[in-house]
Amino acid sequence: YERKAFITGNWKLNPKTKQDAIDLATGIAESIDDQSPGDVALFVPFPFLDTVQSILAGKAIVGAEMITPEMGGAFTGGVSPTMLKSMGIEWSLAGHSERRTLNKESDEYINAQCQLLVENDMNVVLCIGETLEEFEKDLVDAVCELQLKKNLAGISADDM
Repeated sequence: YERKAFITGNWKLNPKTKQDAIDLATGIAESIDDQSPGDVALFVPFPFLDTVQSILAGKAIVGAEMITPEMGGAFTGGVSPTMLKSMGIEWSLAGHSERRTLNKESDEYINAQCQLLVENDMNVVLCIGETLEEFEKDLVDAVCELQLKKNLAGISADDM
């Protein structure tokens, strides 16, 4: 069995406008062909999902940068797996370091995201990693191992 490269990128809070997203997605789409060294996935801001998906036309996976670990209710600004699937989006990030630190997303919150995505037959790219302080204290392996255990709690190997 030979592994194929999986090349991903997330756009974070970029680009600034829909036209900028169109230009960026068009450039990326033009660079992907049958000779590309692996599968490509782009995780883009919610407002650009439909547009980017149309432009890439199956050349690359288009995914969301996060979900709310709820299926409905009073969660202003939240986005559920069902909403994404209704748009043809089958992938989402969970656990990105910026969301862990800036938005205070806990391991329990990230685990709830992962579980809900798996329960809804979606694919998860789980982001794990250490802070600079943890790196400087040589805690990389311990931090990553703990995040994996906590973030994937209740998810079996068969679920992956």
